[in-house]
Amino acid sequence: MKMAQRQALVTIEGVPGRWATRTGGDVTADVTPVWDGGMDYPEQMASPPSADNVTVSRPVDDARDLTEIKRLKRLVGKLRATITEQPTNQDLFPIGDPDVYPDALLLRVSTPEYDASSGDPKVIETEWAIAQFA
Repeated sequence: MKMAQRQALVTIEGVPGRWATRTGGDVTADVTPVWDGGMDYPEQMASPPSADNVTVSRPVDDARDLTEIKRLKRLVGKLRATITEQPTNQDLFPIGDPDVYPDALLLRVSTPEYDASSGDPKVIETEWAIAQFA
């Protein structure tokens, strides 16, 4: 059965609540062509894989997030946590194995924007460097 983008539960260890979006985390390896003498085509040698930074965001809940935003801003460059994305079925019950990013390092906290004429939700966004993935 096909899955919708909304079919996941994203959490960060030590940070209360669930997150509404997750982007990044793509795993790639660089490739270098290696030529042996007399060969028509190179052998492709790959570097160890690495993951792009992960960004998670959510609408701000005043009771949950106002003090949490201040705490996270003080921990940029210091806080390490596990980010987990658990796939769900259509009823949002967990299924399968989660994507896990252990020991992620907090790189950025974007505070909510302010606009006196807007009714759009305030959003908090955090960016994490990923060293490991499972």
